[in-house]
Amino acid sequence: MKLKSHGNASLSDEDAEQAKEDFAAQGLYTGPAIGGALTQIIANLLEISPDKESAMQMLSACIHNASVNVADKKATHYAGHEIH
Repeated sequence: MKLKSHGNASLSDEDAEQAKEDFAAQGLYTGPAIGGALTQIIANLLEISPDKESAMQMLSACIHNASVNVADKKATHYAGHEIH
């Protein structure tokens, strides 16, 4: 059974699919949830940073790393293939 990691928890494919269906059935969508989470993370980053320039440098580095990770996964893994 393939498990998907969600923080400290792991869900089976069936459980992950059921969670998606339950989320949508309740009228909840991932866009607002992710947007809200990112807004809070960025607000916390700005609050604890010594200055806004430092915060923006860290944010820029994170965005760059995320784009590299996504580009690498798209180039080496295709939909439906398990990553080992």
